[in-house]
Amino acid sequence: MDVEHLSLAPSANQGETLLSRVNSVLLVDFDNIHAATGEAFTEKVANWVLWLEDGALSHRQKRRKFLSKRVYWNLQHDIHRQTFEAAGFEAFNCRAFAKNKISSGKSSADIVLTMDAVQMADRLKNVEEIIVLTTDSDFVPVVNRIQSPRLRVVAAGKETDPTYELYSQHADAVVHMSALKAAFDYERTKRKWYRFRSPPPEVPEPRLVQERRSPLMMRVRSAVRDEMDSRSEEPRPEDEHPHLTRAAELVMQLGARTPDQPIAREKIIKALSALPDFATTPQKGKPAWFGLRNFAVMMMRLRALEPCIEVRPQKRNGTQVICRMPDKAVKSAVTQAEARA
Repeated sequence: MDVEHLSLAPSANQGETLLSRVNSVLLVDFDNIHAATGEAFTEKVANWVLWLEDGALSHRQKRRKFLSKRVYWNLQHDIHRQTFEAAGFEAFNCRAFAKNKISSGKSSADIVLTMDAVQMADRLKNVEEIIVLTTDSDFVPVVNRIQSPRLRVVAAGKETDPTYELYSQHADAVVHMSALKAAFDYERTKRKWYRFRSPPPEVPEPRLVQERRSPLMMRVRSAVRDEMDSRSEEPRPEDEHPHLTRAAELVMQLGARTPDQPIAREKIIKALSALPDFATTPQKGKPAWFGLRNFAVMMMRLRALEPCIEVRPQKRNGTQVICRMPDKAVKSAVTQAEARA
């Protein structure tokens, strides 16, 4: 056997791919994550940061190179500054300015983190990913604002409330709290001699807990679904492009999960990819965007078919898409819910 042709190691090109790192930014809402995970979040900061650096929930499990790591907290948590700075973080005291907010223990961390996320997304040209480590659902618009084809966004969510499923509809990946807690004990596996790197971290599957809902709200949601189902069964006027009708239905199904919230362009493209006639670039026998000029024109055409789809031109980020719940459906849902009560 020719030993020269026997190699257990990956090729040079494979090695280059495996060793390449994702340029990432880590922004931590300390008050939120600390409340969800406990003191170990601070005590084991080196472990869970290494877990992220080694590629947990990264694109193609690549390791990360953090261009910046920042943590935002109320002044009372500044006792942890030395620990986080030793792990490479910049720490920001985000005190509130109104007396009533100071007395209630609130801070300006959310707005400071938001401004930093937007600024970094716009100004750091080489950043490929931003991790917004928070389970606060108020950051959904921030995720939608900074997300783009060149910029991946990772958020966090709790399995015990709707935030995990909510961020799963908007962010590119979601760090659930059970996985983060498990990462407190993370240690890098020793690299095999024939490998370019140690294996990426394993991320446990989330164990989702059913959201607790009041009986009245459950009846309201059920009535809204019934109303929407009945509307979808009504005959539609004939359209010269039948696949556009189906596309409008898919966008509405996507928007029904988070009504009145912007839907990321990537989420819409992913949903429409299920249609055989859909493509974002011209292909043999298949024009891009259903034969329309671009994404914005296609969405305006879908809005003509489904008025509940709201399309807003944006100066810097193209087109914003929102699905509005029709007033008729809302009123009917409340009436039916009250009748059933």
